[in-house]
This record gives sequence, structure tokens and C-alpha cells, in this order.
Amino acid sequence: MNSVMKLNSFTGVGWGEKASLTIPTGPVYEEIFLETNLKPEQIHRVTITLNGDEIIVLDGQLMKALEAYKGMPSSDFYHIPLADISAKTKNGMKYTALVTEPGDNIILDIDIAPKGDADPATVYLKGHATVSPAQGVRVLVPQIKRQTMQATATENEFLDLVSGPLLLVRRMHFLSEEVHSLEIYRDYVKVYDTTRSVDTMRAKRNKRFWQSGMYHFDPIMRGYFIDELFKTAHLNELKFTVKTNKPVGAIPIVVESIKIVRPDLIK
Repeated sequence: MNSVMKLNSFTGVGWGEKASLTIPTGPVYEEIFLETNLKPEQIHRVTITLNGDEIIVLDGQLMKALEAYKGMPSSDFYHIPLADISAKTKNGMKYTALVTEPGDNIILDIDIAPKGDADPATVYLKGHATVSPAQGVRVLVPQIKRQTMQATATENEFLDLVSGPLLLVRRMHFLSEEVHSLEIYRDYVKVYDTTRSVDTMRAKRNKRFWQSGMYHFDPIMRGYFIDELFKTAHLNELKFTVKTNKPVGAIPIVVESIKIVRPDLIK
């Protein structure tokens, strides 16, 4: 069974500071919840670093938007999704959990905005986690990272997605309201071709809710988190053709993915 535990206390909690805590090893972490009096725009950056590698990079507004996209009810908490509770099967949900191993160094950092005139004197910040029993070895690592693509025309090519045979994409969120269609080519073969209107319709049918200012590429919107992950392996190139209503300069992309760290244990 899974359970809920309170995390260690943060250090460095204050306006304009970086609050940090060390996440204890042992259990498998499915979700982390932040209890705080901070507003979304006051949480500038949230990271989870595993043995020196930032595996999760978010902010307060993104955390709210990703939960709203999945149809999760609004709350005063902020959610760091590791295992995705919108999966249709328990195994699918566990597929994205963070397994910890003895000797891991796992740090949760939160960059807090400077104090405004109307803000309370002190910052209140606590961490909680949904956990499940320890597993013997870590096979997969959940990741949420940012990349940026150039969009200086109305038809733009993105060839720089971090990819390979050991990386599977859960979702990609293009942070621009000007994106209206997306095509994906793997080794010069078109494997995906859709528009904003088509994908918003498909999202609604699968109880996903597009967020303002974003274009969502969601291969697992039906909830099958193991079978329908998007494979990034390719021989020559993996190309995203992103079409916009007008040139926008640059488009940040939030990439939710799974990194396979023990391929020998994948069945």
C-alpha cells in the first residue's frame, strides 16, 4: 500500500531566498505536495536534483497548469507529479514514480520571490509526499525539464529534443498561444500530424483540458502510460514542425519524459 509522509523541514525559507530540503531515501516517491502561503507567481523555480542531475524543473504557475490540464481539482497545495495519478492502471502510475536507492543524494529546492508590500511577513512552507514501499533497484527516472526552440517564422523546425533509445516522452507543452499545428517526422517519415482544434477535441474526450497560452502534445492522453509513451529513438533525425500564427522569436517547451537507467531490467 502507499502512504503519506511529512518531509523534513526546509532550510532557507524566506522572501527572496532559496528554500531547500534533503529528500530521504528508502521509499518510492509517487507525488510531492507543497503546503504554503505563496502564490503561484511567487514560486519562481522548483527543482528536484538526483545525484547532481536536475530531473524536475517547474515553477508555481506551471505546477497549477499541469494539474489543471489533467483535470485535477484545484487546491491550495502545489503538486510535483512523479507518478501520474491520471494513469488508467496502477502499473502505469508506478511507471513514473521515483525509486530511491541507498546513497542517493536528492535535493528539493524552491526559489521564492522577493517580498511585496501586501505580502505577509513570513513564508510558510512544508512538504509532504505520497510514498510506496522500497524497490530493489531503480529502472526508470521521471523527468520534467525545459528546452527552447526558435520560432522566427510561421513554420519552424525543432530538431534538438533530448532523445535516444532510453528516453520516452510523456507530454510536451509548447508555451505559446500562437502555435496552431504540429507535425512530427522520424527518419523522414511523418508519424504525427494534427492541429489545435483537433487535439483540443481529442483532449476533451479524454478528460484533458488545454491551458491558456499552451499547445499540448500528449501521446498518453488516453491514460495508457506504458504502451503509448512516445519513443524518441531514431536513426537520422527526429523533427518537430511547429506552425504558428506569426513569428514569436522563441518558444519554451516543458518536456515530461521517462529515462531508462537500467535497460537490462526492462521486460
